[in-house]
Amino acid sequence: MTDWQDGWPAGTADDLVDDARALGISYTRRAITDYVEVGLLASPVHRKSTQRGSDARIFPPAQRRLFYELNRARLRSALPRVPRHTMIPIVLFMWCTDDTVVTDSQARRALRTYARSAGVGSDGRRRETARKVVEQFAHPLATPGQRQVAAAWIRAGEKSRNPRWDPLADALSTVASPWRSRGLAEIVRGVGPAAAPMTTDQVVAMWELAFEVNQRLAIESVDEAVLRHAREEHRRNWEGYQAVRLDWKAQAGPLADIFEMPDDQEQAARQHVRGFESVLGNTLGLARPAFQRAEARARARLR
Repeated sequence: MTDWQDGWPAGTADDLVDDARALGISYTRRAITDYVEVGLLASPVHRKSTQRGSDARIFPPAQRRLFYELNRARLRSALPRVPRHTMIPIVLFMWCTDDTVVTDSQARRALRTYARSAGVGSDGRRRETARKVVEQFAHPLATPGQRQVAAAWIRAGEKSRNPRWDPLADALSTVASPWRSRGLAEIVRGVGPAAAPMTTDQVVAMWELAFEVNQRLAIESVDEAVLRHAREEHRRNWEGYQAVRLDWKAQAGPLADIFEMPDDQEQAARQHVRGFESVLGNTLGLARPAFQRAEARARARLR
């Protein structure tokens, strides 16, 4: 990220407050401390004074610029009030793509905030997410009742601190093969690009994997060295994904919107973080068990 620091001196918390005020946003020093706590800013560093003791701690130039850009993002939002956790993906996007702005310790705190806010959202957003997922997998013969049951389980799974994956997977597989309710054999269908088709059980496994990863991130139990290792793998994977993304979109059918290019920086940030989340799950050894459980569920239904 070239020129990120150009023209930006280091600054104290008071300087950051003044920067925000210049944009028309009111801040207090306490708010700056909160930004550090949640991972939106790195911890300020000591500045040794020529006198005894130290002067006020300072934020490096890149962090001062980061604070400024986060506030510009706030101003672009249509929301009257922008919760802090909604800006976390921007910080994590920068950490995923650049080594010079966001520190590893800051990223770890940001990932904690990201994980703790997972599932936070309005009922309207949950309903829309559930509706889209059901429509992506539903067979034309699926009844309104079957669709409603599947959507209800998806909403409950997103909201719950202890999701029930088995009934969720069963409900979603029923809308994909609605004749199961009449005692007929399930036909397992994969949707999406030919190179990477997804079954309902695999989708549930991905949700379960994200949940398990966030459980660990929420308590900061993942070492920074592991995070860096996963980041390097994510960067390689992301580059490969971009090379096939448009082809996969053309093949994806009802899942085509998953492969859409982002409309703005905030959307791009969220996509990057979700990609890193999956890679981290594999790095932590959580992916294989999640998909093995998914395979076991599928086999049990076919007996």
